[in-house]
Amino acid sequence: LLPVMNRQPDWHNNLKQEGLDDMTLLSKLNNDEISSNLRKRYDKDIIYTNIGDVLISVNPFKQIPIYTEEILHDYVGRSRLEVPPHVFSIAEATYRAMVSEKENQCVIISGESGAGKTEAAKKIMQYIAAVSGSGGKGGAGVEHVKRIILETNPLLEAFGNAKTLRNNNSSRFGKYFEIQFNAEGDPDGGKITNYLLEKSRVVYQIPGERNFHIFYQFCRGASQQERDEFGIYGPENFSYLVKGETLDVDGMDDIEEYGLVRNAMDVIGITKDEQHNIFRLLASILWIGNVDFVEANEKAAVADMGVLDFVAKLLGVESHFLKAALEVREMETKRGPDQRGTLYKVPLNRVQALAGRDALAKSIYSRLFDWLVERINRAMEKKTVGLVVGVLDIYGFEVFDRNSFEQLCINYVNEKLQQIFIEFTLKSEQDDYVKEGIKWDPIPFFDNKIVCDLIEARVPPGIFPVLDDVCKSVHSQSEGADKALLQRLAACSSNPHFNMRGPAFCIKHYAGDVTYEGAGMVEKNKDTLMKDLLELLQTSNSKFLLALFPEDAGADNGRVTTAGAKIKSQAADLVATLTKCTPHYIRCIKPNDVKQANFFDAPRMLHQIKYLGLLDNIKVRRAGFAFRTVFDRFLKRYYLLSTETCYAAQFIWKGDVLGGCKAIIKAAGIDQTGYQIGKTKMFIRHPETLFALEEVREKYWHNMSTRIKNAFRRYKEFQLECSNRIKNAFRNYKAYKIRCAQTIQGYYRAMKEMSPYYDLRMRNEALIVGKKERRRLSITSVRRFYGDYLDMRTQQPLLDAMGPGANEQVLFSSKGQTIVHPMIKSNKLSPRFVILTTQTLYLIVLKNEKNQLRYLLDRRIAVADISGMTLSPLADDVIAIHCAPTAQESYDVPLVVDFKTE
Repeated sequence: LLPVMNRQPDWHNNLKQEGLDDMTLLSKLNNDEISSNLRKRYDKDIIYTNIGDVLISVNPFKQIPIYTEEILHDYVGRSRLEVPPHVFSIAEATYRAMVSEKENQCVIISGESGAGKTEAAKKIMQYIAAVSGSGGKGGAGVEHVKRIILETNPLLEAFGNAKTLRNNNSSRFGKYFEIQFNAEGDPDGGKITNYLLEKSRVVYQIPGERNFHIFYQFCRGASQQERDEFGIYGPENFSYLVKGETLDVDGMDDIEEYGLVRNAMDVIGITKDEQHNIFRLLASILWIGNVDFVEANEKAAVADMGVLDFVAKLLGVESHFLKAALEVREMETKRGPDQRGTLYKVPLNRVQALAGRDALAKSIYSRLFDWLVERINRAMEKKTVGLVVGVLDIYGFEVFDRNSFEQLCINYVNEKLQQIFIEFTLKSEQDDYVKEGIKWDPIPFFDNKIVCDLIEARVPPGIFPVLDDVCKSVHSQSEGADKALLQRLAACSSNPHFNMRGPAFCIKHYAGDVTYEGAGMVEKNKDTLMKDLLELLQTSNSKFLLALFPEDAGADNGRVTTAGAKIKSQAADLVATLTKCTPHYIRCIKPNDVKQANFFDAPRMLHQIKYLGLLDNIKVRRAGFAFRTVFDRFLKRYYLLSTETCYAAQFIWKGDVLGGCKAIIKAAGIDQTGYQIGKTKMFIRHPETLFALEEVREKYWHNMSTRIKNAFRRYKEFQLECSNRIKNAFRNYKAYKIRCAQTIQGYYRAMKEMSPYYDLRMRNEALIVGKKERRRLSITSVRRFYGDYLDMRTQQPLLDAMGPGANEQVLFSSKGQTIVHPMIKSNKLSPRFVILTTQTLYLIVLKNEKNQLRYLLDRRIAVADISGMTLSPLADDVIAIHCAPTAQESYDVPLVVDFKTE
C-alpha cells in the first residue's frame, strides 16, 4: 500500500471536488452546507472531517485502506494542521498532550448505533500502542500491557457485541478503557469500566438480530472434546440462538473469531481451568434455553427431564433442586422487619416458569461478563496510577419500533454524554468569555440539561426515581406494577419534553422523540435474581460459579440496588471521571440505516447533523479562541520568547504576570486581532499562532544547546591547536636532520628502484641521448616511467572497448593523438587512448553516437606485427609505429604521445 500522500483517495483536497478538511472554513453556515461538504468527501472515500479539534467520522460500511503502518507513521509527531483529518490525528493529539502537559486525557466517542464508534475506539488504542513504549524502560512489561490492551478488543467484542438491525457488530454494553502510563509515557497498566450489559439479548432477539457473538463462535469453533463434554452442536439446535431467525453475519467468520478469542484469553493470562469454566457456563446457558415446560391446571412442569439433568450437571447442582427452583416459587410473609414470617411454596404457571428460567440465564451471563472484565483488569493492574488516557466506547442512541427499559438507559447515558459535549465545547466556552470580559457574540444552542433532569432528577421526581419508588412500594404481579408506574409518571407531564401516550410515554431527546413502553419496566428495573434460584446456585459444586454469586441468599437488608439507580450512579461516576480529563471528541455519523456502502441518505444525515449540533459547534469555533490559559501559566511556558523575561534560559521578569505576558506577545509579533487579554487569562484566537509559539519555544532550547556545544567545541579546538603547534614545532626542530637525510635517500631510491621500468629507461636513454632534442623535464634523473598512467583497473568503459583483450596485462596506457585524413579537408590530429599490453597495442576513440558518448576500438595491432618505431630528432612528441608487411593492416600509425620515449 502506498503512503497516505500518494494513494487514492488523494488526501490533498481539491476544494470543488472533495470539500473542506475543516468545516469552520465553510463560506456559508447552514446544515445543508455541512451535509453537502460531508457528501463530497464521502463520495471520494474521505470519511474524516474536522470542526476545529472535533473529528467527524462517517461510517463507510466498507474497508478503506487508510489504517496501514505507513499512514500511521505519517501522523506521529504531527499537529492537526499538518495532516489530513484522521482518527490517528486525534490519537496523536491525545497522547502528546498527556506527555507534554502531564495531564489526564480522554477521547469521547459518540453517535448512533452503527455509526462506527467501536472501530474508532479500536483505532485509537492501536495508535497509542504503536507509538508508545518505544525506547522506554518498561521493556517486556510494557510490551505485555500493550498486547493485553489490543487483545481486549476481540475478547470483549465476542462477549459484549451482537448483530442488530442497524449494525453487524453493535456494542451491547458500554466501556470506558483507561490506559495508564508511567513517567516515560509508556503504557504499564489499564482499567476497564463496563456499563449496562444488554443481558435481555441472551434470551430474546427480534427478527434479523443475533445473540452475543460468543455463542455462535463457540457452537462452530469448539473442539471435539468440548462438544462431547458440554453437549455443543450447531447454533440452530439452541432455542436462545434462533429467536432472531439469523445465524450468520456478512463478513464475519465465527470459527476464525473463536480462534482469536481463545488466543486473547491466553495473552491476557486467563488460565486453562478458567477458560474451561467459562465455556462450561456458556454451554449451561444454551441448554437452559432448551428447558421447556408443559402446563396442567395452571402448574408448570419440566417437559424433558433429560435436558434438565444435563443442565444440572453443567451447573454442578442436584437435578431435583433445579426442577423445584424452576417450577415453584418460595414466598415469605412478614409482619414486621425483625419478625420471622411464614413460608409458602407457590406453583408457577408456564409463563412464570419461563420467566424464571430466562432470569437464571441472564443472571449467569451478566455475572460472567462482569467477571471477565474484572479478570482483564487484574491482568493490567498496577499499584500506583500515573497519567491516564481514557477511551469511551459506549452504546449509541437507539430508537426502535418497540422501546423498553434498555433503550431508556442507553439513551439516558447518551444524553449525559451530549451534556458533557455541550458543557465543554459550547456552554463552558461562552461562559468563559463572559467571565473574562472578552468581546464575543453569544451563540444560541439547545442545552439538554432539562432532558437529563427529566430522567434522573429527584425534585421534581424524574423517571428513574419514580421507577425505584414503584419497585419498593408495589409487590403485586407485573401488570399491576406497570399500571402503578404509568400513573405516577403522569406527574412528569409538566416537563415540556415528556408526554404520556396511553400505556407508553414519549421523551423528546436531543436526537429525536422516542416512545417507551411501560410494560415490563418495573421488573427489568428490579434487576434481582429470585431467592430460590440464588439458593440453588449456591449449592453448586463449581467454585467458579459460586464465586460469581457470593451474596447471602438469606440476607435481607432492604437495600436492593435497582438497574436504574445503578446506571444513574455509573453515569455520574463517568461524568466525574471525564471532567477530570482534557477531552477530545469524535462524533460518529452513519450515512444510511441499511448498512450499505456508497449510499448517502441526505435526510438521515441532515437529522444527525442537526441533533449533534454541528452547526452550533462551527459557529462557536469560528467566533471563539483556539487556546486560553491563565497569565501565570502563559508566562512560565513562553518566557523564553522575550529578552525582557529571559536571559540565557533564566527567568528574569520582576514585574506583574500580565506585563510579562504582554512582553511575550510583543516579542512574538502577534497581530492584535490574533489574541485578547481577559481578566485572568490570555486568549489566542488561531491555532496557527499557538503552533508558532510552540515552535519558537522549542527552537530556543535547540539553539541554546547548539550555542553551548559550539562554544565548548571551539574552546577544546583552541586547546588542541595550541598543543599541536608546540608539539609540531618541537618535532620539526628535532626531525630536521632526519628529514633531510630521508629526502636524499628518497630521491636516490626513486632514481634507482621506485620506477617499475627503471632499467628499461636507462637502456633506452643511451639510444636517444645526442640524437633528439630534449626538454628539461626529460632528463633521466627527473622523470620516472610508470607505464599505466590511465590506471586501467578503474577504467571499465575502456576495458569493455578492448573486448577480449581486457584480461591482458597492461604495460602502458596514456592519452594521445593520431593523424586522420578527412575527405577533401587537410589532415588533422584526433584524440585516442593508447593502451599497450603484453600482446596487443590498442587505439580507442571516444565518439558521439545519437547524442550518447561511447568508447569504440579504433585499431588493434598485435605486438608481433610491429616491426619498429621512429622518433623525429626534434623536440616534439611524434612517434611512428611501423607495421610488418605481413600484418592484417600493414599501414603505419603516427601518434603524438607525451610519454613517447617510455
